[in-house]
Amino acid sequence: MVKNKTGKYFKYAIGEIILVVIGILIALSINNWNESRKAHDKTELLLKQVHKELAFNIDKANNVIERYRQTDTLIYNVLHKKVTYHDYKSNLKYVTLMRGTTEANLVNDAFTTLIDNQGIINLEQDSIIEKLRYLYGTDKREVDLMDAYTVNNVINKIKKLGTNGWLYDNHVNKEASDEQITYYLTDSSYLGEVTEYKIRHLLDHNRYALIFRNHAIDIYNALSDYLKIKKDTSIVKDLKDYQHYLGTYVSDNETVNSEITIKNNHLVMLWKHIKDTTRFGERKLYPETKTNFTFPTKAFGKLVYDENKEVSGFIWSVGNERQAFKKIK
Repeated sequence: MVKNKTGKYFKYAIGEIILVVIGILIALSINNWNESRKAHDKTELLLKQVHKELAFNIDKANNVIERYRQTDTLIYNVLHKKVTYHDYKSNLKYVTLMRGTTEANLVNDAFTTLIDNQGIINLEQDSIIEKLRYLYGTDKREVDLMDAYTVNNVINKIKKLGTNGWLYDNHVNKEASDEQITYYLTDSSYLGEVTEYKIRHLLDHNRYALIFRNHAIDIYNALSDYLKIKKDTSIVKDLKDYQHYLGTYVSDNETVNSEITIKNNHLVMLWKHIKDTTRFGERKLYPETKTNFTFPTKAFGKLVYDENKEVSGFIWSVGNERQAFKKIK
């Protein structure tokens, strides 16, 4: 009788222990789930802040790109000696061509906070974060370096102008002296200065700003989808508004065929050399307005319209390089 009672008690005690262990395991599991959920929510919040920071930086990079778009034609005209005495006298933009710059001043506070405080992340988050690491670790660094260089370069050019009295004429009298214009028109060293400006500002600063901006747009697009946030149409364009870009174009010298089409929800240009079939490629295009767009690195694009306001071609340009294309279908 005693043995039976002892056995029953022992079984009961074991059962109680098992129930307690199960309870503890369930509690730990719930606690771990709660902690994982908190970590996930925290990462989501940090990613939303990064999303806003991306939009801010894209706008800042666009300011740099727009400045160089405006100076692109000026540089082309100067280096191809198309600027006359009258142009320098009547248009101060030519006189002040190398006297200013626009810094991107990109920020990465939200990204740094994300890296310092991220919790457990899933595969989709990890993919986005790796792209952000490259954007802020490589692309931003290049823009920062060129920001500093271009500011220093402009300061040096302004100091040079201040020593010969031209700065006073330009900024107070709002004109260029005959001596200054003669220097611009006849001294080959001035063309050398403009060439250096083109290389370091238009090709380097603008190029790195474009690369950063384009990568940032791609990440902004992916992050918007992941977070289910409505996309800013000034950043991610609605391609229905850019159907007029589509078509086949040929260069004026009839060496390159280009087709602008939509691929994987992106505006792209498929190009091939007419005579050399080994030369071909694909470029993603970034439309900015109904007329203006950019290529992946350094170059600007501009649609040309006929008298009926139909697209008749486009112009590819960067500094002294320019190629016109006509639409053939």
